[in-house]
Amino acid sequence: MQFLSMFLFLVGAPIVSAFTFFPTGAGISSHSSSSSNSMMLFSVTDLKADLKLNPTGTYLLDVREAAQWAEGHLASASPNPLSQLKTGKWMDNATGKFAPGSFPIDRLTGVGIMMNRKIYVHGEEGGTAKEATELLGRMGYKDVTALEETFDQLAAAEICDVVMGEVQDLTDG
Repeated sequence: MQFLSMFLFLVGAPIVSAFTFFPTGAGISSHSSSSSNSMMLFSVTDLKADLKLNPTGTYLLDVREAAQWAEGHLASASPNPLSQLKTGKWMDNATGKFAPGSFPIDRLTGVGIMMNRKIYVHGEEGGTAKEATELLGRMGYKDVTALEETFDQLAAAEICDVVMGEVQDLTDG
C-alpha cells in the first residue's frame, strides 16, 4: 500500500505541476460574464459549438454600428448597435421602475430575445461589447458573455460565413 501511495505521488506531481504553470490551453481566452465578476475560460471553438448545438437558444449580438454591419457581418449574428441598445426605456417588473435601454432583437424573428437565452456579444475594440453586456445584465439577462475578439478576429476564426447587407435586411438572401 505504501508503494502505491508513493507511486501515485511521483506520477501525479508532474501532472498537477503542468496545470499549475499552464492554466489555459492554446486558443483559450478570458471573457467576462455579466452573471458573475469572475473570469470564465472558453475558446472560439466553444462559441462555434454553442451556435451549432443550440441555434435557437444561443445568440450572437453584433453591437457595432449600422455602417460597420453593412460592410460585413457574421451570418449568425443579430445587429443590435450599442447606440440603439442604450436608447428607449424598459420597466423592471420587480420594481416597476423604468431605466434606459432597449431589449436586444433577434433579426430572424424580429422579436426580443428571451432572458433565459445564452448571448455572446461582439463589437469593436474599446469596450463596446463589455458595455452592452453590462447593460443587458442590468436588464435581467443572466447568461451574457462579452467577447474580446473583434469582428475581424471572429471572421478569421471562421465562426460562420461572413456576409454583407443593411441592418434592416432580416435575412441575407
